[in-house]
Parts: sequence; structure tokens; C-alpha cells
Amino acid sequence: MNRQSKTAVPHVKLPRDSLQGDYSDIIGESSQIFDLLRQIENMASTQVKVLISGATGTGKGMVARALHKNSGRTGKLVSLNCAAMPEHLIENELFGHEQGAFTGANTKSIGKFERANGGTLFLDEIGEMPLCVQPKLLRAIEEGEIERLGGTAPVQVDVRIIAGTNKDLAQAVTEQVFRADLYYRLNVASISVPSLAERSSDIPVLVAYFLKKHWRCSSADTPGIAPETLRIFNSYPWPGNVRELENVIESASYLIKGKFLLPEHLPKAMQTDCLSATRSAGEVSPLSETEMISVPIGTPLALIEETAIRATLRHFNGNRTKTAAALKIGIRTLQRKLKKYGI
Repeated sequence: MNRQSKTAVPHVKLPRDSLQGDYSDIIGESSQIFDLLRQIENMASTQVKVLISGATGTGKGMVARALHKNSGRTGKLVSLNCAAMPEHLIENELFGHEQGAFTGANTKSIGKFERANGGTLFLDEIGEMPLCVQPKLLRAIEEGEIERLGGTAPVQVDVRIIAGTNKDLAQAVTEQVFRADLYYRLNVASISVPSLAERSSDIPVLVAYFLKKHWRCSSADTPGIAPETLRIFNSYPWPGNVRELENVIESASYLIKGKFLLPEHLPKAMQTDCLSATRSAGEVSPLSETEMISVPIGTPLALIEETAIRATLRHFNGNRTKTAAALKIGIRTLQRKLKKYGI
């Protein structure tokens, strides 16, 4: 009896499956996020200094944590927000002090550099670092040693430096408010974190994640996202990026009584601005409540996408142009997805 040979179906790796590190804290499935994760993986295991740039709320601190987590370094990740620290205290925070170094210094204090020994020091908002402290920071980075305030002997430190900024440091150098030598020392490798508007396809994933994170009713399923709410999210510019989105979801979670996150649960200013923009753009009325899409946590992304496309296409009576516009994708992209899902 002849046996028919079975052809093995090759495993198609998803973008995250193709990465070796742990990046579970960074939420998103867009091409922009995959490019970001690939950059992190390429730099994580090296000792190269990294300058992370991005607008406020994009997640620069999360990128720094991912770099450290996957670096293999045994020490801690220690962070300092340069913008939150008064100028007269930042040097002490970085380098520490000896007993008697100044009035009130009754004991020796260890600074951030020594706390991060063997690990990583993340200097957030590095563009706010006072000019008077920048030469000492440069020396510590170049020589691998620091000197506590009031001290006489250098202290050797093994620290990887990661810096974050929401400013254009090259422009700051031109304006002579940031030292050029420190800029070039920090900017050995660079990572740019995309804004939420640049990766708007991640909004449904982020909303579902934050709803689950902040949902307080353990006896009830996590709410779904009403299509009109999602349209508001997609049209809103998100100046505060992912941090602002999480704050909106956390606030809304206290207002949700039913099964869906509705526009009425959002800040009034967001509702007014986005609905006005929708009407001025000539979009038709939103989906009715009977057409709302429930998105349970754990639903495969492909199924969420297919469900959203089918519901939106049905709402617009098969009009592909309006469907593509509502979904914020190009008509060619929509056509490819229709073919992919056999719609």
C-alpha cells in the first residue's frame, strides 16, 4: 500500500516571533513598532550608547527599559529625569556626595552613577541638563569614573548610558545650549520613537490593552470598543501620545456601565473636536448600536481586522472608497485585505 507523502506547511513567523528578546511591555503590531523593536534588538546586547528621541508620551522610558532588559547586564536600570530636577541638585543626584560636603550633608550619599554600576543609567529629557553640569557628565562618560561632591578620590563605574529627549539636540547645539562634544558622545546610536498619530493602526490594540489594564469589574467582561469611539480615536491628533491615550481610557473606565466604550465616555473636548471634523469631512452617520463590534481580550488581530472591515463595508453598502476612508487606509490596501479575507 503506497503512502502519500505529506508536504509540511512552513511556519510563517509573525514579526514578534522573529525577535529573540522580551518586548512584551511594548504594545503594538504596526510596521512602525516592529521596526522599533528590531532597532532595540540590534542595539540591546551591545554596550553602545543610545539616544532615544520622540515626543512627550511616546514611550522613551519603555524603550530604555527594553534595551536594558535585553542587554544581559546584571546591574539595575536607574533613571533620572533631568527636567524634574532643580539645577542645584542634579549634580548631587548624579554623583552623590561625601559626608560634610555641604551644609546638611551629615552622611555619605551614593549618586545615580554608582547605583547603576554594572547596569544602565537612563538620562531622560537630557536636553534639560544644565550647561554647568554637562562637562562633568561628559568626563564621567568618557573616563568611566565619577567623583562625589566633596570627595578627593575618583570612583570607577561600569555604566551603560541611554539618554532620551523630546528636543532637537542638534538644534540645541547650534543654539549653544547643549555641548557639541556631549551630544556626539551620547548620539553613538539613535532610536526615534514614532508618535501615536504615525502608528494609528495600533490604536485599537492599545485601547483594548488599557481597557483590560484599568477595568475594575472582575465579574464582567472587558468592554468592547464602539466603532464611533474608534473613529474619534483615529481622528484625534493625540498630542500627548500613548500616555494621553492611557489617561483617557483610565478615566473612561469609571464611566462605562454597558458593554461598550462609547463617545459619551470620552472628554467633552475630544468629542466636540472630532465629531465636528467628521461632519466637515462629509462622513455619513456612525454605525448603529446593533452594528457595534465587541472585541474580547485575546481576540486574534486578524479576526479583529476582518470583523471591522466587514462591518464597515456593510455600513457603507459596499462602497469601498468610503470604507477605506473610514478605516483610515488607502483603497489599494483595502482591496488587498478584501482579497486576503475573501470578502
